[in-house]
Amino acid sequence: ATALSSMAAYAATADEPAPPTESGGAPQWHHRHNGGGLGVMGLVLHKLSLGADQKAQIKAIFAGEKSQFEALHQSAKANRQALAMTPPTDPGYAALIETEQHNAATRIMLEQQTWKQIYESVLSKQQQQQIPGIVAAAQAARESKMGAWKAQHPQPPAD
Repeated sequence: ATALSSMAAYAATADEPAPPTESGGAPQWHHRHNGGGLGVMGLVLHKLSLGADQKAQIKAIFAGEKSQFEALHQSAKANRQALAMTPPTDPGYAALIETEQHNAATRIMLEQQTWKQIYESVLSKQQQQQIPGIVAAAQAARESKMGAWKAQHPQPPAD
């Protein structure tokens, strides 16, 4: 659900230029280090310079899947609340864990279906070919930032 709402937010604001950052004008991600609520998909979509028709198609894809993601979000939220209040020794705990696993698998499946649909029906061959480079550059930047952070924050030796 977070991914869907972030995708919808992206689609709604995709016409707006990304705010400049210290990294040379690249979008600044706040939610997760891999591209916000969209993960890698969000990063890729921002970097591909989508046309207006492509953005409209993506909005339609997100709108078509919105009810599925919302239902999944509600199920996952209720289950997490129940898990938080249920001790592991409770007889119903195992069923809550199974529901959590099912919700996670369903979320992954829905996100992958969304990405596949966008990839196959919206993106041009040229844009598809750009994706590995975008992902590799993002990973290199992430590793560089992590290395810089570790250099500034040395960890005590493990005992």
